[in-house]
Amino acid sequence: MDASQRTIEAALLYEDGTTLDSVVVVPLIGGCPPGRIHVATTFGGALAYDVYELDDETDGSPLPSYPYIGTIPLTTDDLA
Repeated sequence: MDASQRTIEAALLYEDGTTLDSVVVVPLIGGCPPGRIHVATTFGGALAYDVYELDDETDGSPLPSYPYIGTIPLTTDDLA
């Protein structure tokens, strides 16, 4: 990874932590990938965000990996 780059590709992983969900382009912050990524999705028909957290123990993968950790709904009915 070249520190002069402003973005990199990252692998988003499903809940099992090993299966590839998708590959996204993320910004580098101070030359490092972000610790968490929020991806817009739906939850019960309403807008929500899936949250992925950087896996610091990526084993030899050319892409930083982000296992899924949860969904944040954006309606007050779903916050409980």
